[in-house]
Amino acid sequence: MGDSVDPGRDRVTLDGSLLELPRAARYLAYYKPRGALVSRVSQGGRPTIYDSLRAEARGLHPVGRLDRDSEGLLLLTDDGLLAEALLHPRTGLIRRYEVRVRPVPGPAAIRALRAGTEVEGAHVKPLRVILLGSEGEEGILEVDLAEGRKREIRVFAREAGLSVIRLVRVAFGGLKPGGTRPLGAAEIEALRAAAARGGPRAPRSRPAASPRPRRGDTLRH
Repeated sequence: MGDSVDPGRDRVTLDGSLLELPRAARYLAYYKPRGALVSRVSQGGRPTIYDSLRAEARGLHPVGRLDRDSEGLLLLTDDGLLAEALLHPRTGLIRRYEVRVRPVPGPAAIRALRAGTEVEGAHVKPLRVILLGSEGEEGILEVDLAEGRKREIRVFAREAGLSVIRLVRVAFGGLKPGGTRPLGAAEIEALRAAAARGGPRAPRSRPAASPRPRRGDTLRH
């Protein structure tokens, strides 16, 4: 059936000359902790994601960004073509966030969130906003976006009279703050398929749920 080569262990030559085998692209899922900058250069001494990732992220670049006060999933890769496709507006890849706001939003605030507002010179709105529940004076929202603009959710919340207490981007479960893991083959193929077909469709909006208590901040798939 032929010979196979392990690039990590084998040395291949042709007529005595060493052949440089192409390296496979790398894809890393990283849970960005709150307070870290998505930058290679620190600003004012603030920590960056590369301070904790170090050699693990050498040569990798983030696909999109999360602001310093946000946390959650960040994809890093050296596959420039896929990264560009995922970030292109036509792809419409869904970004899902779990957002804690104060006070607990009522029907008017939910309508205002869904209506959207002007961000970076364009009127934009979420694909979906639902109220998951509440804890004390805080409401817990799930928000879907088609593309990421600078501090977009925080702008939506401010226009609706809400303050964002915590913002987490959710896409892969099982990662804790600062945790990393390589993407599996099925996940990589799913991203490529989403980029190729223009991204998955957003789920239909549901009416705001009545506030209900919810335990913990466990990330969900």
